[in-house]
Amino acid sequence: MSISSNFLFLIGKKQRVKIDEVMSQWSDVLSGIPQGSILGPVLFIIYINDLIESSGEDAKIYLFADDARLYNHIKSRVDAKISQSKNDKFTNWAHSTKV
Repeated sequence: MSISSNFLFLIGKKQRVKIDEVMSQWSDVLSGIPQGSILGPVLFIIYINDLIESSGEDAKIYLFADDARLYNHIKSRVDAKISQSKNDKFTNWAHSTKV
């Protein structure tokens, strides 16, 4: 079994949730990039580098910080089918990269 580089970046990191004055138990962080890290933005860019290519060259994707949004103007059934195809490719990319 290999350990992903993302996991190595998070070894020893823990998190918990606070709601009002109640705290959850600590849990290991198994994925993601710690907020405020210097490497975070660079790792994000490397990680999603193939997203646009995977969704199709003409896919319209907004990328900002740690967010990606696929969009399209739909004026006909053909537009809807094209948009769905791009959404499917986007979803397949997300599943294959375990986002």
